[in-house]
Amino acid sequence: MQNGVETAAADAGRIGFIGLGRMGFALASNLARKGYPLTVFDIRETRGAQLAGDNVHCAKSAGDVAAACDIVFLMLPGPKEVTAVLQEADGVYARARANAVIVDMSTVDPATADGLAEAASALNLSFADAPVGRLAAHADKGESLFMVGASDDVFTKIRPLLEAMGTTIYHCGKAGSGTRTKLVNNFLVLSYCQLNSEALTLAMALGLDLSNTMNVLLETTASNGQLRDKWPVKVLRGDTTPGFDVVLGLKDLTLACRAAEQVGVTVALGGKARDIFQRAVDEGYSGQDTSVLTDFWAKANSLRPVRLPD
Repeated sequence: MQNGVETAAADAGRIGFIGLGRMGFALASNLARKGYPLTVFDIRETRGAQLAGDNVHCAKSAGDVAAACDIVFLMLPGPKEVTAVLQEADGVYARARANAVIVDMSTVDPATADGLAEAASALNLSFADAPVGRLAAHADKGESLFMVGASDDVFTKIRPLLEAMGTTIYHCGKAGSGTRTKLVNNFLVLSYCQLNSEALTLAMALGLDLSNTMNVLLETTASNGQLRDKWPVKVLRGDTTPGFDVVLGLKDLTLACRAAEQVGVTVALGGKARDIFQRAVDEGYSGQDTSVLTDFWAKANSLRPVRLPD
């Protein structure tokens, strides 16, 4: 399998990666470790410098990345940033090579994804959306899941690169389908964050042993990926450094609720979760992991933080 990866890397040409935040850095690192020649850019120069090596070149702008690469990945905070980087005067679309493939891995709204795909097509460029599932910790280990919206030929072209960054890839349909799938996925994930937090706060208020309670929850249908994989290593251990920032959670829930409104679907519980994320941001929890909602609810109920015993 390793030889197959090495062959794919040798045949791929130079790959671009724009946006080296918590998730983007992990994904780009996997490509670098597998031998793919990369040209990278982040507005924070130190991020690219941490990746720099024999097969990694740090560009001075997103446009420079596009000019050097045939396939360009983006992992940026949201629709505004993605649109600016792709469509600004000296940006990716303006400087992209002929027939280049642009792959947006960010979480945006359907209208943005559709508009960027149409703009790419008008320039004889190919566009795919491939937002990421699972946690940043999974990305560190090359275990991400990708929800891909792309034509069949573009999907075939980018699949080896996605396989170098993750373990699970779903072709969800044409460009824009990955974004729609991601919004549904994160709508559920972030609603779990809220439910997990209320439930654990209630457990503590009822005087239950938290270790026993977690064992029960994880062995019944109450279990969910956030409770199983994130809570025991993040907030329940006192670590709220952002694997996924509360602010980004608010952004994704807002995008999902707006998408629901646009298609005439009522999402009462998801809308409530979005309002609670807004409250957490307003009360100073920005810059912390989404699991910090457990601390938010403990404080709101005048309880001590919910923690597992050492």
